[in-house]
Amino acid sequence: MERVDLGPCRAVRHEGDPERVAVLLPGQFYPTRAPALWFAREAAMARGWSALEVLGEPGEHEDPLTWERWCAERALETASPARVLVIGKSLASLLAAEISDRDLPAVWLTPLLNEPSVIAGLAGARRPALLVGGTADPTWRPQAVPRGREISFVELPEADHSLEVPGDPVTSIAGLGQMTDAIMRFADRA
Repeated sequence: MERVDLGPCRAVRHEGDPERVAVLLPGQFYPTRAPALWFAREAAMARGWSALEVLGEPGEHEDPLTWERWCAERALETASPARVLVIGKSLASLLAAEISDRDLPAVWLTPLLNEPSVIAGLAGARRPALLVGGTADPTWRPQAVPRGREISFVELPEADHSLEVPGDPVTSIAGLGQMTDAIMRFADRA
């Protein structure tokens, strides 16, 4: 593990195949050390990928989306020229169009499917995407995503925007297991 200064933020580089880098982007108040992103990183690394984990929470900054964008750009520059897989939580999904423009595969955890810009970004994707969300999350609207694209879904019953089932840690852990398995399979073909 190596700490990396990306300018607007810090990151941690985790060893693995240097030619395949999973870039992890936090949610507004959901750092990459929180359970869903932690296990997403572990899933990619279990398949041999190295990881570049952006540290911090965008919500701590005056303009969270701008901070997220700057950090994502710097992380992607740092990961280049390796093959990159983007794994982002919630707020990061607002960058879906930019990730699609870069022709990168992505895993979006609790993407903001109630935002037209996210739907447009997913519709323009030329590379595979995996969307993970819960039925108790008001932003989870998989029916809004155009079909016919290389988009896969994992839907966790009763899971909220943190991919947890409140008051039921055993079901929450089972959901994380389902998400982790799907990300490992996705990383194999990304």
